[in-house]
Amino acid sequence: MNKIKLLLFFMAVLLVSCGSQQEKKQMRQTISNLETSLFSDTLGPVDRLKAQEMIQAYDDFVKLFPEDSLAPEYLYKGSELAMNLQMSGRAIEGFQEILNNYPDFDKIALCVFLQAFIYENHMQQYDEAKALYRSFLEKYPSHELAEDALVSMQNMGKSLEDLIKSWEESE
Repeated sequence: MNKIKLLLFFMAVLLVSCGSQQEKKQMRQTISNLETSLFSDTLGPVDRLKAQEMIQAYDDFVKLFPEDSLAPEYLYKGSELAMNLQMSGRAIEGFQEILNNYPDFDKIALCVFLQAFIYENHMQQYDEAKALYRSFLEKYPSHELAEDALVSMQNMGKSLEDLIKSWEESE
């Protein structure tokens, strides 16, 4: 009797595993199709509804398969897309989720920098932006965007006229 229960248990695990792999494969195909559709027209404006559908597809994949190697990449892509659609809160949350759950992700420094950028340029929350730029510079002082972070901190909140005036004075 115990052998039958053990056999049934393993069969159930196998069925769930196969179903999960099939669902993952289908979701990756859906994401690929959405990406092709969304980014095929490089000259026109981005279709906001398609972009939101794309973000949702990325989020759904990450929720179902957080351990998959594609999860941080999809989360990053969704956050970047949200940033470009002026969905600042969603973008910041996504970048923060990467920082919290995927510390070995190859774009981790960009996540910090882009959060600061959003706080500065989209939300005008300069204290938050400066704190994140400082954190970025402390953790990644030789990153290719380190100089940009320094310049952003120096010029944050200045009007265009003030920036032009300071550039003219420095010449």
